[in-house]
Amino acid sequence: MLAFDILIISIVFGIATFFTGRYAKEVASILSGVLLILIAAFSILRFSSYTGGFVSSYSITISSSIGLYFSVGVSGLTDALLILTGIVMLVSILITGREYGSAFFGLEMLVEVGLIGLLISRDFLFFYIFWELVLVPVYFMIGPYGRDNKDSISLKFFVYTHIGSVFILLSIFTLYSYSFTYLGSYTFEIGPLMSIVHLLPPFELGFVLFGFLFGFLVKMPSFPIHSWLPDSYYSAPYPATVILAGAISMMGGYGLFGILMEAYTAIPLWVLYFLIALGIISIIYFALTAMFQRNIKKMMAFASASAMGFVTLSFAASIIESTGSEYSVKLIEASGGMFQIVAHGLIMALVFSALYYISRNARTDSVYGLGGIYREAPMLASFSLIGFLASLGLPGFAGFIGEFSIVVGVFQAISWYIFFVIFGMIITASYHIWTAQRSLYGPYNENLGFIRDVRAGEFLILIFLVLVIFLLGIYPNLIFPNLVNYTSNVFKVVS
Repeated sequence: MLAFDILIISIVFGIATFFTGRYAKEVASILSGVLLILIAAFSILRFSSYTGGFVSSYSITISSSIGLYFSVGVSGLTDALLILTGIVMLVSILITGREYGSAFFGLEMLVEVGLIGLLISRDFLFFYIFWELVLVPVYFMIGPYGRDNKDSISLKFFVYTHIGSVFILLSIFTLYSYSFTYLGSYTFEIGPLMSIVHLLPPFELGFVLFGFLFGFLVKMPSFPIHSWLPDSYYSAPYPATVILAGAISMMGGYGLFGILMEAYTAIPLWVLYFLIALGIISIIYFALTAMFQRNIKKMMAFASASAMGFVTLSFAASIIESTGSEYSVKLIEASGGMFQIVAHGLIMALVFSALYYISRNARTDSVYGLGGIYREAPMLASFSLIGFLASLGLPGFAGFIGEFSIVVGVFQAISWYIFFVIFGMIITASYHIWTAQRSLYGPYNENLGFIRDVRAGEFLILIFLVLVIFLLGIYPNLIFPNLVNYTSNVFKVVS
């Protein structure tokens, strides 16, 4: 019931923000902060003794004849992602300038409504509605407020990601059409529908798996269905880029672990190895592509996609592992992938927030346009360096926990192919360090003139993100046990 209340409150808050005029930033910041506090309180109340399954389940009957219910529930995974959503959205709102107007803050709040709704929905139809709801405000953020071909890029983002969503919808209706045959009644409930996936005829099974995988991998994104990524990240205003990297990519990861994993016994072995190949290729290809970027924003867009390649890898490898003596390895792999989603979202929020302040104060976000800005803005340069170090997976930060858990876990599934993953990690470290050295340190570019350092409010935003990333890096048990319990419950229930 508490999860349902949080959703209703977020809907009211989101609509109200559009009518707050020149006080939109203050109102949106307070409302988003209240939502984060409510989510944190819900987590403490409901997940202090979590052992698996869904908690705070609640259902409203819409139409029993067609099996439509508005059902909600929160698992260990969705609890962690709800907290991530609250943090990312609050940061996005706080770094947004007043010049964007109340409409932009209203769009940000609508994104938060969509994210909360899809994370807690246990009915496929409402899950899809909230999934699509997220696309609309992001489209209007890029279009009117973006830069460089913003109209065509916003349309490309919407059409590209919407096509993936259509395949998800077709997969949902395919499952729904077989629900009466295998369950005795029609239903859109996620749990029952995913439990019959392995019973489908071969063609329908292949179509359902393809539809879900295509839709989820587009959102992450994964190679080779990623062409919307660089343009959208680059053209979007920085607050929207924070949402794209920290929240939109999270949707794809949640789709794999929160939806498709419930039907893991139905996924053929060759599909899993194909996903492993996609994960490895994504890690290496995006890292190499990022290395040749001369705009830091585009570089970090590819770095974000490379980091999400670990999520695809961990998902597939954890399912391949047997349920016998390697059961604990399976839990580590899957939980590490879920942890990586959270870590990636927080780290990208820090990187793009710091880069936003650099771009605003120095009037450029080009590697060669900057240079030695530590002399004029030491705090801003230091926060940017911390973001780069966290992004490359340095021990002590949250990104290291996710990547280390995945690398250790997947070794038994992919054997010596792990060296390709390590190669990608080396490339990732190299371009992060080179960019930091070239843009933040060394001789100062006198053409930049005076660069203002971060103000007190901006410092608080950045230090908050740093502390959260560092805290999860040295004490991952804040969320890791809940992810393990969720994974254990899924595997045991389905097995």
